[in-house]
Parts: sequence; C-alpha cells; structure tokens
Amino acid sequence: MADEWLAASSKTERNKIFKRTGIRWSELLRLAYWDPTRSIVVDAMHNLFLNLVKFHIEHVVGMREAEKAVFPPATTEEMIVARKVWAKGVTKEQQLRKIKIPALLGLCTENDISLPTPEGRRVKRAVIIAALIVGVN
Repeated sequence: MADEWLAASSKTERNKIFKRTGIRWSELLRLAYWDPTRSIVVDAMHNLFLNLVKFHIEHVVGMREAEKAVFPPATTEEMIVARKVWAKGVTKEQQLRKIKIPALLGLCTENDISLPTPEGRRVKRAVIIAALIVGVN
C-alpha cells in the first residue's frame, strides 16, 4: 500500500485511494517494520466513550439489535395528551411536534394508519407525523 501512496501524483489520486482503502498516507508507512494494525495502542476513550466500537459493529460489520428499531410503548399519560390533540383535529405538523414518538405510534395504531418499516432503523418522527396528517384528510 505504501508504494501505491508514493505513486499517487495528485491530491485527487490520494483521495481516491483513501476512499477505497480508508487509510491516509503517513511517513511511518515507509518504515519496513511499521505495521499500523499492530503498532497502535487501542484508545479506550475514542473506542468506548465516543461509541466507535458500537459504530463499527453496527455499521461496518452490520450487526444490529432488532429491538433498537422498536420504541417502548407509550405511557397512559402520553396517550391521553396525544388523543386530546387528535380530537381537536390535526391540520398542521406543529400540532403533533410536541407529542412523543411512542404516543404518535399509538395514534397510528388506533386510527389504522400504516407506516413504512425501514430495515434495522426506527421510523423517523417526520414520517410518522406526515402519515398522521395524510390519514386525517
């Protein structure tokens, strides 16, 4: 790889190599004994506290927990507030913005409004609100 970087004659070529390999050039790569995969200390702060391990496992390796895509059920109080707003007649997005997502999902269920299901991810608030507004009209 070091030879490939040395052969890159322009910044554009270096960027193409970076996009393909994920590695940027370093003078340390000229050293025959330097192996970046074995010579770098794992930094606990960046890997654990900044969620780099989580990011790597979920996005690079592709392992996600199925329950992360599911919201907890709405509380009784949240549903009471949501039903009051719904009963007044929803015409604008602003009316639904303050309602918590689990309660919005509860309104969708109660009113037989179907939502798209993105794989491994949660449904976004804007999508739920748009479906509720369309469901009213």
